[in-house]
Amino acid sequence: MVRSDLTAPLGMNKRRSIGRLPLGLIGVAIMTVIFTTGFIWIGIVDDPNGGEPMATIELSSALDGVAPSDIEIVDLPDGSQLGQIGSDQYDTSGFGPDGNYRPTRPTGTNAQDQASGPTSIVDLARRVDYEGLDGGFSSESLSTDPIDQLLEPNKFGSLPKISAEGIRPLDAYARRPNPAALTQARIAILINGIGLNSDMTLKAIEDLPADISLGLSPYGDDINSWMKSARLSGHEVLLQAPMEPFDYPDNDAGPQSLLTNLDRKQNEERLSWVLGQTSNYVGLVNFMGDRFTSNETRMSEFLSKVRDRGLMYVDDGSSPRSRASEVAGTQKVPFVQADLVLDQNLSAEAIGTQLLELETIARQRGIAVATATAFPVTLNALEMWSQRLEERGLSLVPISSAINSTR
Repeated sequence: MVRSDLTAPLGMNKRRSIGRLPLGLIGVAIMTVIFTTGFIWIGIVDDPNGGEPMATIELSSALDGVAPSDIEIVDLPDGSQLGQIGSDQYDTSGFGPDGNYRPTRPTGTNAQDQASGPTSIVDLARRVDYEGLDGGFSSESLSTDPIDQLLEPNKFGSLPKISAEGIRPLDAYARRPNPAALTQARIAILINGIGLNSDMTLKAIEDLPADISLGLSPYGDDINSWMKSARLSGHEVLLQAPMEPFDYPDNDAGPQSLLTNLDRKQNEERLSWVLGQTSNYVGLVNFMGDRFTSNETRMSEFLSKVRDRGLMYVDDGSSPRSRASEVAGTQKVPFVQADLVLDQNLSAEAIGTQLLELETIARQRGIAVATATAFPVTLNALEMWSQRLEERGLSLVPISSAINSTR
């Protein structure tokens, strides 16, 4: 017979179970103890993280073993912190082997007298550039008056020449980079087509940073006025040399283009016309010219004239067949090879991609060079891109600062 509560002795059917204990109250009590202990610990101990592993090191302000290249400059100092460079004497030998112009401070008992004024034609050309507030670096105006000792009269105008003292137009008219920029990865940009469109020319001169160099078209209207405006705004100036493209005559660089089927004298005559259009430029850059620059004989004739007149040459990077680099090395011509053309594709996105590539090259090699044309989309992109360049550890330098430092 099954037993039930009615048949079981009184009280014998009760089972003890742990489930009947007040577990909720026990949990609340435990949590209260934990939180109370934590608050008391924070209140009476200075370091709530006490007990965690810690290490103490002694910091030193000494710079032993630290090279200047290990230090990245982000915020550039103002002119007064860069030293008294406005009255430096300059070595008249011009640019060094790396293409950078090297100032030499006066020394000796007469140093103060030597620094009181310019003593060479280079000083005359560069005085406005270097004499900033309190003798510090100035990024403002460059000289606009040509130097007589650097001019040779010609039927096409006054052509550049090396002075009797051995001073080149390149030495006299080059823009010196901010000394602080030399400790960072550097970017040199040359904008061509200046003078062909007045609105775009004015925008390039006024809105772009002074360290962006400008390439004047010899076919521009009132090119001499544009040269002066550009240098007054601090831009280093080059002159475009029109050259024969592969699809000539369907595509023509202009009536004074250098052609492969002309003899040396004929091309020299055309080059003289180009050189006589203005003054105060540091060198030449090709306009078109993929056929001409691929002809080693014609490039050798051309670059020998560039060298003999004390100028530099920039290959704009548009032609993979160009022989300019090899010939310039043989002829010992101050030379710059552009790494890329920023606006081969005229869209803001494509130009932005090229600018990122340019930054990458600069960080990898120390300096990168690009060319572009004064199109509206190009100028707008460059204006925006350059605004916070220094915060990214990069500096703009004039094109002459890249001489012989590119591939």
